[in-house]
Amino acid sequence: MVETTAGVVGLGKMGGNMAKHLLDEGFTVYGHDIVPEAREAFSDYGGTVTDTARDVAREADVTITSLPNSDIVEDAYTGEGGLAHESVETIFLEMSTIAPPTTEVLAEAVAETPAEILDAPITGGPENSREGTLTGLVGGPEEIYESDSAQAVLGALCAEKHYAGDSGAGHAMKLLNNTMSMGNLMLAMETVALGARYGIDGERLWDILGNASATSVAFESRMPRVLDRDFDAGFTVDFARKDIGLAVDMADAEDFPMVMGGLVHRLYTQASDEGFGEEDVGAVVKMFEDELEDRVESADE
Repeated sequence: MVETTAGVVGLGKMGGNMAKHLLDEGFTVYGHDIVPEAREAFSDYGGTVTDTARDVAREADVTITSLPNSDIVEDAYTGEGGLAHESVETIFLEMSTIAPPTTEVLAEAVAETPAEILDAPITGGPENSREGTLTGLVGGPEEIYESDSAQAVLGALCAEKHYAGDSGAGHAMKLLNNTMSMGNLMLAMETVALGARYGIDGERLWDILGNASATSVAFESRMPRVLDRDFDAGFTVDFARKDIGLAVDMADAEDFPMVMGGLVHRLYTQASDEGFGEEDVGAVVKMFEDELEDRVESADE
């Protein structure tokens, strides 16, 4: 059994899988979610469900928050019954994808308590959270990041972890990463759709572009799913639109005209408006296929 106790607030696809992986690694894990089915699944796997989110943080040496958006995260920390309370002494790892200004609010609230907080968003999907192969991007006090407790939990969940800088740097890095990644993917899907219009087989496009200078992690992870016409939600078009929008807001706050990022955001918004919002991000290819009246597919289909 690992000495460090862990807590997870938000037991959805990402948080629930992280909690299960920590249990597999020998941690005692406390958890809470507003959804009864999520609590039940966590309990059935061997986790300890608490009555409130604050109770998780009271019990755990390190408490992960993994929640859908900035407003929900802020309310979880500063709202009625919130996590930032004088009775809580834990290290928070805020792993959601949120706006850096929200990070500032959280840091200020937690500073009034005995707790500490690191913004520690992660890259990778639900399968990575289940397998402990995430990449962590961490901001906050470096001495807290280097502490044994924080390193124990981050090390169990992440194949790679990077200290980005002061509070807010982790969340900023996550938005920059997602903007660049989703921009790469949008261009790749436009390109392969044009290739299909020229009669090039999808498998051949994948084989050549995936082994040339054009490739990217986003292309390599999504193109096989496009060829299989598998658009079941992993990371959705709407999540991409939200994250890139936060990056554009971050740029606006610095009076920086994020021209390319703004264009990418508009294209993901268009894909969402065309009905692909709840599908996996690879579904943006359909937007270009509809325009070109050709489909990216293998010759044997």
